[in-house]
Amino acid sequence: MKKILMLMMAVLSVFCLTTGFTGRAEAAKVAVVPIQVNEELVERPSDWNSWYWDIMVDRFHYPDFELLDDDTVSKVVPDMGLASFDKATLMTVASQTGADIVVAMRIDKVHEKFYNFRTESMIGMTVKGQFASYNGVTGKYYDKKINYYDETEDVYLTKTDWQARWMQSNLNRYINRTIETN
Repeated sequence: MKKILMLMMAVLSVFCLTTGFTGRAEAAKVAVVPIQVNEELVERPSDWNSWYWDIMVDRFHYPDFELLDDDTVSKVVPDMGLASFDKATLMTVASQTGADIVVAMRIDKVHEKFYNFRTESMIGMTVKGQFASYNGVTGKYYDKKINYYDETEDVYLTKTDWQARWMQSNLNRYINRTIETN
């Protein structure tokens, strides 16, 4: 009898340790506003669009987040994109789509300039734009004016895409500031 009781306690212990008794939090709904790219002043605008969506899908994955479909967001956002990235506009998008988090980005200018007169051939890259997000769970609004310039040696760019690397590192940083709970 004692062995049966010990076996039942062991099975019950294993069951209790492997089964969660706490509830699972509901996934935060995320409305990703399509990126606005000024095609006249941005080199390779389609690349920026694809990088943007790749990063958004990678960062806002289920079960922590639920991305709202394009049809839901496009009903609220005009065809020309958001006119303003202020808090009130993003709150309106959030309330009309039912989203907890709204993310929007605009790239106004991307330009590379080659400097061949230096000791080593250099490339300078300029990026101008804006990122804004609203987190309805925390009530936090984040707005970042993008005005970036950097130079690197031409040799380093043969094996890497400088613009894609910049987009990934900076957009991940902006998203982290959006979803942090502090």
